[in-house]
Amino acid sequence: MVLAIFAMAAAIVMPSTGRMMDQATSHAVFFDFQRQVSDLRREANRTGQALRLVDPAAGGQTAADADVRTVTLREPWRYTLAPALDIAPGGACSPTTANLLNGDRVVMTLISSDADCRFMRQATTVAPPREPASR
Repeated sequence: MVLAIFAMAAAIVMPSTGRMMDQATSHAVFFDFQRQVSDLRREANRTGQALRLVDPAAGGQTAADADVRTVTLREPWRYTLAPALDIAPGGACSPTTANLLNGDRVVMTLISSDADCRFMRQATTVAPPREPASR
């Protein structure tokens, strides 16, 4: 009887523990991404050189007046940017949208719309369930 209670408790706790670990990992990846972008902003401000952060998978997004960069995330995480993030010599950033992906699954969509390069998580909206058509 005791073993059955322990088994039921484990069956209840294990899925929520897994979700909490996934959520903690996704937040750690987000903060690492934000830290690396902030480091690039400080570098552009310190050196007076424009930088461009690009989507590593897109390729070919060069700029004549900017040093092209990418950031590295832990495996199997990666990011996409649309458009590339331009960082001016003074550290001001262009608006962009980023997706953080775990494998091929988009975990977070981030928006940077202000000049200080801070990314905010875009709220995802879930469509309400459709009601069956009445005849």
